[in-house]
Amino acid sequence: MENLFRVVSAAELAIATASGVVPRCPSDERSDRVHLNLREDVATVANLYFTPGEAPVVLEIRRTDIAEDLAFAPPTEDKPFHQVTLTRPNILFSSVVAVHPFETVELNGVPGFKFPAGA
Repeated sequence: MENLFRVVSAAELAIATASGVVPRCPSDERSDRVHLNLREDVATVANLYFTPGEAPVVLEIRRTDIAEDLAFAPPTEDKPFHQVTLTRPNILFSSVVAVHPFETVELNGVPGFKFPAGA
């Protein structure tokens, strides 16, 4: 069972390490669910919702810690990535097994992110 992922800014990572809880984003608050990603969708999400100035990273979440509370939906036209949500109010930082930096790349002349190979 492959782990799941969450893209967070450097500021959110600092909050998570200090508090022991991964912060919720506005989308989490609106839906009352925590949004996660499959490995194949991480770069898409980062490039849609984050800027280089936010210095995003990828949290790898131990799937077995949250498996019973997950819901999966396929990509849509509005959200071209799998939509994985957690029906819990938050994720404990103790469920994070790794923090992966992004590779910074240029995508059509615009700075973007690539999930590092081998991560």
